[in-house]
Amino acid sequence: MTYFNFGFMKSVMKLIKPLVVLTLFLNGLQVQAQWRDAIGNIDDAHAQNTYFNDLFFFNPNYGFAVGDRSTILLFDGVSWKKQQALSNAASAFYGISFSADTNGWIIGENATFYQYNKSNNSWTFFKNVEIDKKDISKDNKVLIDLKGVFTISKTSAWAVADGQHIYNFDGKKWRKTTCEGVNEQLYSIQFVNNIGFAVGENGIIIKYENGVWNKMGTPTISKLRSVSMVDENYGFAVGENGTFLVYDNGIWSKMQVGGAEGLRLRSVYALNDKKAWAVGDKGTMFCFEGKNWSSCNNNKFTSNILTKVLFTGEGQGWVCGQNSFMNFEISVDDEFNSKRTDMNASNADNNVPK
Repeated sequence: MTYFNFGFMKSVMKLIKPLVVLTLFLNGLQVQAQWRDAIGNIDDAHAQNTYFNDLFFFNPNYGFAVGDRSTILLFDGVSWKKQQALSNAASAFYGISFSADTNGWIIGENATFYQYNKSNNSWTFFKNVEIDKKDISKDNKVLIDLKGVFTISKTSAWAVADGQHIYNFDGKKWRKTTCEGVNEQLYSIQFVNNIGFAVGENGIIIKYENGVWNKMGTPTISKLRSVSMVDENYGFAVGENGTFLVYDNGIWSKMQVGGAEGLRLRSVYALNDKKAWAVGDKGTMFCFEGKNWSSCNNNKFTSNILTKVLFTGEGQGWVCGQNSFMNFEISVDDEFNSKRTDMNASNADNNVPK
């Protein structure tokens, strides 16, 4: 289901400063679409100077962000508010994910897991994690950094560190699994229709199917930092050295993208098989329009590192990163054609924690 909330748009527009305006066209009429700096919408000055790593939204009015210094922010439709201080908190949180039934997890350094409590909108340190003795240092620190997480249901979730430390939650405990022959660091994981994909160093791509993780063929040796699948047959992955990959019916292929050479791409989000966005270092942003990727930030609205991009409803998107929050919005709720990009779809979930 897709979403667009005009009251929310108006409140956000009053609070945040425009950085760049994209000109769109709807039935011959000019329409305005804007990326806006939303860092000032954080009610905690300390959190404004944070390196944010991940975002999750239920709808345009309700979402979370996590980052360094154990930062967790909650968006209420108007502003970002810092959540409670956590016991046993890692120094960095790298991922956050919820299932359709609002069960959620945060993961981070030192194999840290925090579970979401719906009853009071809080997070609890989760201790029941399978850790080998060899992964514990002399000073009793766990030498595993979790980089990606994907929640499927109350009794199923996945998190990745490297090919020998892939964790699966079975409803009671996080248990370690592995992918044979893979030792590389993994950065991103996604499941679609009970099939999983994860990407990482040296261009590694692994796939989960029928209860087993297996290594896939890959056309690159560059580090892959993010994967986003439309379904089990089509999706994208991005990474270092301006790497763009497309997955189509069982084969990963490299895409040639002008202007991406040497860039470090950190996140990709596929709305469908014709619309996607990717972001990275130096304010890098690219958009996909059915056949090709092209740069869509010629105005250079920021030079900061961008770590995550996602869309939460019709024409409503967010980007986070190094001391950065940006919000994308359009002024109409209809399908439109853009000279640069077409943003009119989302796979954001309808449920909001109560």
